[in-house]
Amino acid sequence: MKVGDLVKRADKPNYNYGVGLIVKQLETNPFLIHPDDPDALRWAVLWTNPVYTMEDGTSVQYEAELEVIGEAR
Repeated sequence: MKVGDLVKRADKPNYNYGVGLIVKQLETNPFLIHPDDPDALRWAVLWTNPVYTMEDGTSVQYEAELEVIGEAR
């Protein structure tokens, strides 16, 4: 997974986030630490239909929550 990839939610949420664009890798999650894996990779994703967003309009997602549907070059 890398910046520029198109993604969708892989964990089949009840809410349709649509297609997302990975815009940056986050060093830390500004909100929560993954309870099962505190070192889990986190990404800032710009969704077409987000639920919650940070001030820059992106959402924090763990890599395990995402599925790449289009790779950046």
